Amino acid sequence: MTTFADIQIQQATPTHKFLEEMNQTLPWQLFETILKTHIHHKPKGRPPYKRLLLLKMNLLKIWFNLSYEQTEFQCHDRLSFRKFLGFSLESSIPEATTLENFQHELQNTPAQEALFLALDPFFQENNLILKEGNLVDATFIKANSKQRKKPEDQSDPDATYGYKGFGYSATVNVDAGSKLIRKVVVTGANVHDSQSLLPVLVGDEQTVGADSGYVGKEKDLKALGIQPRIIKRRVRGKQHEPTPELTASQKRFNGLVSKVRARVEHVFAGWKTVFKKVRVSCRGLVRVSAEILGLAFGYNCRRYGFLVRGGVEGVVCGV
Repeated sequence: MTTFADIQIQQATPTHKFLEEMNQTLPWQLFETILKTHIHHKPKGRPPYKRLLLLKMNLLKIWFNLSYEQTEFQCHDRLSFRKFLGFSLESSIPEATTLENFQHELQNTPAQEALFLALDPFFQENNLILKEGNLVDATFIKANSKQRKKPEDQSDPDATYGYKGFGYSATVNVDAGSKLIRKVVVTGANVHDSQSLLPVLVGDEQTVGADSGYVGKEKDLKALGIQPRIIKRRVRGKQHEPTPELTASQKRFNGLVSKVRARVEHVFAGWKTVFKKVRVSCRGLVRVSAEILGLAFGYNCRRYGFLVRGGVEGVVCGV
């Protein structure tokens, strides 16, 4: 029940434009249906919080780089958060442990993947993914623990050491036009980026742009009917001979491709600069993959709000 004090507070509270956009544009009913389908609770005991409410809190945690405890506190303290969640001043806020348990539910059920996969057809219906070009790249994310000399002493047996450090590699497939993530593949850091190229494909790509780390995969892409747009690199010459320079046509090709390919870096900038996700918070490939998938889900939701605000043609509200 909304009290007079709640009305007064809402009128006096500055509008948080970003959260208002998220409330108005994201397909919350679709999310709620997915959560009800994949997460079930026993009828006994205290009635649980609505899963859609906990999903909103989890998105706040991602968007604002908060811990579970900080998310609980900020939902108590910030009126804009309460308004986003639909809370009155008298409403009880879920505790940090409740939010953490919900995160585990997402990771241990198909819910997290189902939420992410549901966005792709939703974006296509809104003319955001036109299937005219895709970009692939990988980024390194530190493990939750340090590397040990003895394998038996490793607290995270799935994390591996690569040339960038000890942790994991996340490969994304991004729509070139909208910069929306279409698929994510997570591996150990010692797996070469090119090995995740085929697994990260969705299946409807016409062209794929990538950096020179994916040189050698052109034949695989052409065999699938995909036009490769991979940055050319210098090929080492024979013994005692200098490495030949790129030809003029190859340099022109690289210049054209790099302008488009660079758009995939904006995704990683969002992860690491805006969300400040440089280290995973859990251990094990399964849980880390679910965490990165949740990060991609949060990014896509935020990116969609930006595209709607920019007045992209064909985009409608997804209430």
